[in-house]
Amino acid sequence: MQDYFDRQVFKGAVDSTQLSFVGTIGFSFCGLMGPISQMMTSAIGPRWVLFIGSILTSAGLILASFSVEVWHLYMTQSLIHGMGAALLYIVSMSISPQWFCKRRGFAMGVMTGGSGIGGLIMPFLMNELNENLGGAWCYRVLGIISLAIKLPVKKSSNKRWTDVIDFSICKDPKFIIWCVAGNLSMMAYFIPAFFLPSHATKLGLSPSQGSLLVAVFSAVNVIGRVMSGYLGDHLGVVNIDILFLLVCGMSSLFIWTFATSYITLMIFIVTYGFMSGAVFSLPARLGPSMAGAIQTATDKNSFFAQQLFT
Repeated sequence: MQDYFDRQVFKGAVDSTQLSFVGTIGFSFCGLMGPISQMMTSAIGPRWVLFIGSILTSAGLILASFSVEVWHLYMTQSLIHGMGAALLYIVSMSISPQWFCKRRGFAMGVMTGGSGIGGLIMPFLMNELNENLGGAWCYRVLGIISLAIKLPVKKSSNKRWTDVIDFSICKDPKFIIWCVAGNLSMMAYFIPAFFLPSHATKLGLSPSQGSLLVAVFSAVNVIGRVMSGYLGDHLGVVNIDILFLLVCGMSSLFIWTFATSYITLMIFIVTYGFMSGAVFSLPARLGPSMAGAIQTATDKNSFFAQQLFT
């Protein structure tokens, strides 16, 4: 969508950095909504929180279809859609690990891989919608799709709001290291996904080729998420996280920097996409692997909250 708005709506009049902030601001809510989502979960139950998140994501996309200025996108896609997506993401990340014990890393890899499968399909769908119906209807169709997959709700038992965040965990040096590592990885993770289509277009590639790069990124990212979780269960979560993120960073520095053709961009996106799978599949497992560190959803909320500053 960033590439479409840059080419068709704003016609280069708006800096690409301003457009990239649409997604960046939206993602920042994954940190901000950490404590809030736990409060809501304690008060009304996770199913209702997921339902509210679904309504917000749908409303944000549909309202974004009427945007004619960048700040309109900030208010709709960034704010409304971002808050809804954060509720969906945080509740899912907090609940899912409670159902698995032995192969938790592999289970988290499979779960987080679902978003990668969506990312494999969506670039082609969005490209066709943009080119044939326009960006406005692309947003509306996506909003309707999101609205059509709502979950039934059932009230759950309540917990005390005072249990939402345990600030004493901030004194644990291992928790601090975990937070710093999470921030550094998140600072870089979304840059290729946000900028690659525009970068490919400026190199003379077609929009469909840019969409294919994003689709390949999503496809190999699914495999990377599952494999990093699986390997983490057998070889150690910390070891696999260090290895994957090291190769991920090296690929950005030594491949993307010198990539000027479709082939070299594809080599980069395959390497980066696979290795960056650890960014999402391993954080929920890193905490429990540290003695005395994160083991509850309450502590994960502290981690999500500090990631706001990324």
